[in-house]
Amino acid sequence: MPATDPPKSADLVVVGAGYTGLNAALAAAKAGLDVVVLDREHPGSAASGRNGGHISTSMKPGLAELSARIGETQARQVLGIGFSAVRYLNQLIAQEGIDCHLETCGHFTGAHKPSAMTGLAAWAEEQQSLGNPVELVRKQDQRSYCGTDHFHGGVFMPAWQSLHPGRYVAGLTERVMATGARIHGAQEVVSLAQSASGVQVGLAGGAAIRARSVIVATNAQTGPATPRLRRQIIPIASVQIATEALDKALVAELHPRRAMSYDSRRLVTYTRPSPDGTRVLVGSRVRFRPGDPEASRHKMHARMERFFPELRGVRSQYLWGGLVGYTFDHLPHIGSDGAVHHAMGYCGTGVAMASYFGNVLGRRAAGEGNETLTPLDGMPFASAPFYRGRPWFLPFAFAWYAFKDRFG
Repeated sequence: MPATDPPKSADLVVVGAGYTGLNAALAAAKAGLDVVVLDREHPGSAASGRNGGHISTSMKPGLAELSARIGETQARQVLGIGFSAVRYLNQLIAQEGIDCHLETCGHFTGAHKPSAMTGLAAWAEEQQSLGNPVELVRKQDQRSYCGTDHFHGGVFMPAWQSLHPGRYVAGLTERVMATGARIHGAQEVVSLAQSASGVQVGLAGGAAIRARSVIVATNAQTGPATPRLRRQIIPIASVQIATEALDKALVAELHPRRAMSYDSRRLVTYTRPSPDGTRVLVGSRVRFRPGDPEASRHKMHARMERFFPELRGVRSQYLWGGLVGYTFDHLPHIGSDGAVHHAMGYCGTGVAMASYFGNVLGRRAAGEGNETLTPLDGMPFASAPFYRGRPWFLPFAFAWYAFKDRFG
C-alpha cells in the first residue's frame, strides 16, 4: 500500500490496521462516520498478519482462577465474551464473503507429561460448564486426533476453528476501503492531545489530524504516544516456521482431523496443517530478533521435532515472527478515556477477540454508547513497578516457566 498524505480532519482516527483497527473502521464507516486508519507499516504487518489463525472462545484465566479474583458471576460474564467473539467473527466472514479458509477443525491439547492430564481434565470440566463441548482423549486414542506418541492423552475441543490470517486481514482491508474509509500506511502516530473539541493526532514529521474521537488499536506495538497503555502491555515474541512441501499423506497422518494441536507447556508449542495440506506449520515462544530471524530457526526445529519426531530432519522453508500483546492479569482489556478508546492485550487469543472488540469500539465511536459496554469495561488495567514498556523481566519469567514445564 503506497504511502499517502492523510487528511487534516476526520470523525474518527483509528491507530493500527490490524484486526482490532480494521473491524473498528468497518463498523464506524458503515455507521456513517468519516474514518481514517493509520498504520506505521501496512495493514496486517504485525500480529494480525503473522499469527497461527487459531479461533477459540478461550481466555487465559480459567473459571476457577478468575472466580477467585472477581467472583464467579462476573467471571462467567467475562469468559462469555469469548463466545460472543467467535459468533461475531463467523457472522462477519459470512456476511462480508471473506475467503479466508475458515473451517471448524477442532483443537487438540496434549499432556506433555502424565501429571499434566490432571490439569487438562479440570480445565475440560470448566469448559463444559461454560457450554463448550469437550472430549477427553486417552493416550491410546490420541493418534486419531494428533499423529504423535509424544503425549500422554489430552483434550479435544471439536467446535473450535481455524482460518488463514493473511487472507482474513486482506479481506478486511478490502471491505474497509470499500466503505470509503481511508487507510494510510507508513504513518507513525507520536502524540494524542485530547481537548473539549476533540483529539489532535500528531504524526511523525509534524503533520496532525483533528478527530472527534480516536481508537488506539496498537496491541503489542503500543508506543510512546500512549505511555499509560504502553506500561500495561507486555510484548512477547512469537515465532512460526513452515516446513518444506511434504507428502500430503504425512501431513494428514500428523493432523488426521486437520485440528490445531498444542502441548500443555506454559511455553506452548502449537502446530497446524497449511490450508492446502502440503506443509506443517509450527509456532512457539522463542526469542526473535527483528532482522535476524535465522537466530530462531534451530530452537524452532527442536520444538517441532519434540512435538513430531516424524519430522526429524525435515527442513523449514519459511520462518517469521513478531510480537504478541500480553497483560499482567492475562485478560484482554477494553475501555474509553473521554474520546480516546482502546482495546488490546489478547494474550494469544486475538483472532476472534480482537475482531469483536474492534467492532465494539467502532460502534461506540459511532454513538451507540451503553449498548457497547462489555463485562471487561472498567476492569483495572494493571502494570508493574519500574515497567515502561520494555519487558526486561521476560528472560527470568521464561526460565521459570521452562523449569515448571519440566519439573513442576
